[in-house]
Amino acid sequence: MNIERTPKQMAEAVLTPLDHQVNRNSKDSVFCNLFSDPKYVLELYAALHPEDDITDVKDITLVTLENQILRAQYNDLGFIIGNRLMILVEEQSAWSLNVLIRFLPYLGETYQRYIRNNKLDVYGAKKLEIPHPELYVVYPKDRKNLPDEISLSKDIFGITDPDHVFVDVRVKIIYDSKQGDILNQYIVFCRVFDEQIRLYGRTEKAVRETIRICRDQNVLKEYLAKEEVSNIMFGAFDKEYQLQLLREQEREEGREEEKLSSIRNLMETLKLTAQQAMDALKISDADRKRYLTML
Repeated sequence: MNIERTPKQMAEAVLTPLDHQVNRNSKDSVFCNLFSDPKYVLELYAALHPEDDITDVKDITLVTLENQILRAQYNDLGFIIGNRLMILVEEQSAWSLNVLIRFLPYLGETYQRYIRNNKLDVYGAKKLEIPHPELYVVYPKDRKNLPDEISLSKDIFGITDPDHVFVDVRVKIIYDSKQGDILNQYIVFCRVFDEQIRLYGRTEKAVRETIRICRDQNVLKEYLAKEEVSNIMFGAFDKEYQLQLLREQEREEGREEEKLSSIRNLMETLKLTAQQAMDALKISDADRKRYLTML
């Protein structure tokens, strides 16, 4: 016998086993940590949907996905309220339209787990009721000439004819919000933090000054009173360093694979030995033993 469940009951089953394992430590960003608290998520939702004055904390289900490699989030915040699946990504680095592509696996994984955990039959004849997505990028830096909204079809695929759009992802960009609401406070906090880093570098003084200035201005005052926040802010430096190392490792692995491919091509096309091919490519003696084991 099938038992009908409310959207709230269905949402609660999405990521419950994993949510309890999310690592809330110094590698979290302030954004992730702040909005791991349903109280602040409700304030954020109210900033995005001020017309809804009946939703309560109990109506929120967090569905943020976790990256097991860095013990951080794939998407910085995901939550379900009623029939809405809301996903927010904080973009602190240089602006890139590639954030649109990142939303595709976020959506796919979240819906896949929603369907699996709620035992929904995607092959059945009955139309499934699943929450519709709302996608946002929080960009607390200088807006310059950036748009209010970006689109996968238009900005990545270059499709301008709506008759030829078969797959699309539309994302709203948040640069600021109403004075004093939680989004505005978070964005002010980010700008103060950036300014203090510019003045004092990635130091304890920059962290302490950011917290002092924001609390004096009643910006995230209650949240910044927590002892753990300064550790999280230091952790942001550490996380950025880890991500930089990971990118450098990926680039190095790419270069290594290119060299291996060149060695194999020379061996095959010119009938050279591995050593002769590496001579031709001027590969150092220090690297040759490693490449030989990989060929």
